[in-house]
Amino acid sequence: MDDADQTSETEMLRVLTAEAERMLFDRFGFQFHFTTVERLSEPDRRNLILRCLSTRTGNFPSKFIIKKVQADVYEPDNPDSWDTQRFFNDWIGSQFLSSLGGESSHGPQFYGGNRELGFIILEDLGHHRSLVEPLLHEDAARAEEALLRYSTRLGKLHADTVNKSTLFERLSQSVSAHGRTRATMGAEVEKDIQNVQTLIEELGVLPGTAFLQELREMGKAVVDPGPFLVYIHGDPCPDNVFDNDPDLRLIDFEFGYFGHALIDATYARMLFPTCWCANRLPQSMVDKMESRHRAEFVKGCPEAKENSIWEQALVTICGYWLLNTLAWHLEPALKEDRNWGIAGLRQRILTRLEAFAITAEEFGRFPAVHETAGHLRDTLSKRWPEIQPLPLYPAFQGG
Repeated sequence: MDDADQTSETEMLRVLTAEAERMLFDRFGFQFHFTTVERLSEPDRRNLILRCLSTRTGNFPSKFIIKKVQADVYEPDNPDSWDTQRFFNDWIGSQFLSSLGGESSHGPQFYGGNRELGFIILEDLGHHRSLVEPLLHEDAARAEEALLRYSTRLGKLHADTVNKSTLFERLSQSVSAHGRTRATMGAEVEKDIQNVQTLIEELGVLPGTAFLQELREMGKAVVDPGPFLVYIHGDPCPDNVFDNDPDLRLIDFEFGYFGHALIDATYARMLFPTCWCANRLPQSMVDKMESRHRAEFVKGCPEAKENSIWEQALVTICGYWLLNTLAWHLEPALKEDRNWGIAGLRQRILTRLEAFAITAEEFGRFPAVHETAGHLRDTLSKRWPEIQPLPLYPAFQGG
């Protein structure tokens, strides 16, 4: 970084922290002065993360996180800007969850946001220990204990946000008028269905009419989840967790919205679809996680007690995750394989096809999608004979 860039960043940090101190004064009615400002994020990350320590003591917080969107051009009024969308999603999700009250704290406390400068102020949760550490570097007992607390947190989050969509929408409109709607979600799902149909037909896999009907049934459930409509994280990756045992909270709500609860709850069964550290869990561990989530979720959604309703929803959302995977990754994977984090695209596709097939067969749902997924898996396996299934997470390889 040359002298001009250094000067520019110093001035940016000065403006940012001064505005944050002013916002905290408006929030608490007392003057805060940051004595230490530490940059936690790498320069090339999507967000600038600052840890700020203040002189304030007593009943007031003294440690804060400033999270600022990093973009070549930040345009808060541009609805087509992905940087803008993810920033406002994170803002709205953090503020919404902070507003719920009650005994559960699902994420860090939200202290304020600034549209013009593109930052939010959050509670400092301390050292970031996530689920990555037990899954990749510790043993099965530690990993299982952490995963069950993680599933409990997701279940509590979903139970606590049943029938809260109006509150969320009101908050969304106050921050940004350009939120996600059922119409846009429906259009996205239909586009994915059409793209996947074209790709698999080019591979010689010819799905029948029932395949498209079943996919559209899945899409309809995603757009209109009925009693399963809750606030979902949308990207509950192991590193989007703060695990201060026994407390476990979620962070980074850039993909959060009101949607189908099982989009989060089937994340492990479908091999962590949005995560760089996608590996496989033993099926017994997946079953335990889903049972733990369900036990909490039924406290807010009694319909989830009914096995037929639960099983239909489970296979439906596994199908949605499969559709999502194929829509995003099949075309580039046909051209070349590449690693994303610790797993290749082709590994992810083949193992996710297998995971859906196992689930659909176990619960006897969506036979046409099940059959087509099997044909596609066989076709791709012949095309990519060197590709091995995703391995178990290291924590579970010893047994």
